[in-house]
Amino acid sequence: MDRKRFGRLVQLILALVLVLLSPIKGEATDHSGAAEIQRLFLRLRISTFKEAPPLEGTALDLRGEEVELSSFRGNVAFLTFWTTWCPSCKVEMPALQKLFARYQDQGFQVLAVNIQESADKVAEYFRAKGLSYTPLLDPRGQMARGHGVWSVPSTFILDRRGVVLGKVMGARQWDSPEGHKLLELLLTNH
Repeated sequence: MDRKRFGRLVQLILALVLVLLSPIKGEATDHSGAAEIQRLFLRLRISTFKEAPPLEGTALDLRGEEVELSSFRGNVAFLTFWTTWCPSCKVEMPALQKLFARYQDQGFQVLAVNIQESADKVAEYFRAKGLSYTPLLDPRGQMARGHGVWSVPSTFILDRRGVVLGKVMGARQWDSPEGHKLLELLLTNH
């Protein structure tokens, strides 16, 4: 067989393989948005978890009352660990506020767990920055340590069952086209 015929045969076989491997219209499509969510997780540098249990834990509200994380189930949530002195947190917190303001009516919550600072300091920070999402306190840092948080900000992305879908260490620009698209997909599919 000459080279030209062999080259055409290879092209024909490759084309046939591509046709056979491509989904038939209307079949085998990703209706849950899982592939797009994974693409956005990669783009935003979010670590993923497979078959993680629901995130558990107790924090304090600004009045010193215990709050179970499980009480926020039913919402897609960003559980972020932060401090008032963290430069990256100062950038990320307003971006989270923009997401919260836009999507809270669709079942989105931001739970901002402050590590080892006073309720008064956290309340003042929230007032000064105009933040309206949920501030929580981890006065001894036990919750943070228990969830493997060793840098701030660290954010866990939770589905409506409280299951961890991803974890981010360091700040992200959540108020970006990718951040909005990710949240919209999570709200629709999780």
